[in-house]
Amino acid sequence: MLIILKTILIILLTNFGSGIFASKLLKIKSQSFTIISLLGILSTTFLQTILAFFLPLNSYIEIAFLISGVIGILLFLKKRDFSFLEFRKNINCWFYFFIVLILLVGSFSPYLYDHYSYYLPTITFLKEVGFVKGISNLDLLLGQSSFWHIYQAGFSNLTDGFLRINAYLLALFLIYIYERKQWVLLLFIPFFLIFIQQPSPDLPTFIIALIVLNELLINPNRKLLLYLSIFVFCIKPTMFWLPLLSVLESFCRRNFKCQMLIPILAFGTLFLFKNIWLFGFPVFPVSIIDFNLPWKPSQEILTYSSQIGLMKSYDMHYSYQQIKDFNLLERIYHWFTIGWKSVLNFGIILSVLILGFLAFRRKEKFYILLFICVLLKFILIIIFSAQYRFFIDIYLVVLFLIFKNISEQKSVFTAIITSVFVSVIFMFPGFVQKFNVGKKMTGFSWYQLYKPKENNLVNFNSEYKIGNLNFHVPKYPFQKDFFPWINIYDLKLYDYYGIFPQYLDKDVQKGFFQRKLTKEEKNQLKVIISEIEKYNPKFP
Repeated sequence: MLIILKTILIILLTNFGSGIFASKLLKIKSQSFTIISLLGILSTTFLQTILAFFLPLNSYIEIAFLISGVIGILLFLKKRDFSFLEFRKNINCWFYFFIVLILLVGSFSPYLYDHYSYYLPTITFLKEVGFVKGISNLDLLLGQSSFWHIYQAGFSNLTDGFLRINAYLLALFLIYIYERKQWVLLLFIPFFLIFIQQPSPDLPTFIIALIVLNELLINPNRKLLLYLSIFVFCIKPTMFWLPLLSVLESFCRRNFKCQMLIPILAFGTLFLFKNIWLFGFPVFPVSIIDFNLPWKPSQEILTYSSQIGLMKSYDMHYSYQQIKDFNLLERIYHWFTIGWKSVLNFGIILSVLILGFLAFRRKEKFYILLFICVLLKFILIIIFSAQYRFFIDIYLVVLFLIFKNISEQKSVFTAIITSVFVSVIFMFPGFVQKFNVGKKMTGFSWYQLYKPKENNLVNFNSEYKIGNLNFHVPKYPFQKDFFPWINIYDLKLYDYYGIFPQYLDKDVQKGFFQRKLTKEEKNQLKVIISEIEKYNPKFP
């Protein structure tokens, strides 16, 4: 907890200082500590993304950004404008109560499956080598490289070695609540607590989306909100509805200016070029607008990815061919009959209907535009991959609109009770584990009062070579410690399709591509798979 507190304090100061710099450069006026800090995150990530094309995001890069944050703080102190800190007047004992809960819950070990299969590997390769052309040929997930993980990688060498950046973000969200006196937002803290043990990109999209929505209702500074909306899209493209709402809302208010196109073009260009460099196509994981680049993944892997996406829409209950054979009515029926997750699917439909009802009942342009943007997202996601996790933001938006006028007393009381409940689950996870949930939760240990808990896995990495590629295979499939690595599942996938990643030239700096395996290499790969399977990896 103490180490997380140290991380939060350092990043609070650094991002605020960077935000002061960015606000002066972009001529943005805001007296909100939170908004300026978010602007600091945005500007830092933008620069980190550019640097990652040329350099690894190592400790030298981190030190440079820490120094720039300190300089920004000095400029702030020199000006002596302390209006940014007015939120201190609203702070009460419950503020500190929630801070302690954030530190406590954030100190538990990572438990999300994606932490080991996606978050940790992405941050590791960004720290070690930066952007690598065609990295998705080695591991398709690495081609995603969310802006949030780029930002996390830049502070994971010295400041946040335990990858608890989301604990900082939730603390910043708490500051925003007290800054704006928007007590309804306290209701979301219990839910957000489950994301702060690992650098999940979902949390920043949820938090910034709620802040942008709230600011659109009370703040005339549309330029700044557009910046934040575009940043959310770059973190997670399924949030495209948020910048679309910001633009349409500005048009309707007739305060859209041509200069607002600059951030759209700047971030849009960087986002597309990053994807093309890492993945070979403009938007991960969609293989449209094919430039026929030599480092794009093989068609077999792209087809496999799209098939898995469709199967996940039905929680892997049916094979790809079974789903393809469903007619329209069968697809709808089975989407609502896949076990407990079908309840969430019902909730998605209900949320969209409630939002439509609110929009046409209030008959205000903002609510109508919001409904149109969310409905567009709903339709597109249903077409491509109707997984419930892509719709969580819709739940949050609807809950925010329904309860936004709730009293402070009710908000605080509800948030306290539910937050304590979540904390107890992390401390004694046995109950939820009976329902096949949170298998990697490990309960409370006293040393967490000092530093965060981690799943310490005894790992063994073997080094192999096929073609011109030297690679490591971890015993534990999702604990990728040495770059470049290929886990046992990807080895089996490459064996099935008869393809394998290779260096574009002689080393990792030149990037990767995929080619067909020779007969000799196929036999070599089968021997490697057989040898690795002997270890019989145990999952914690």
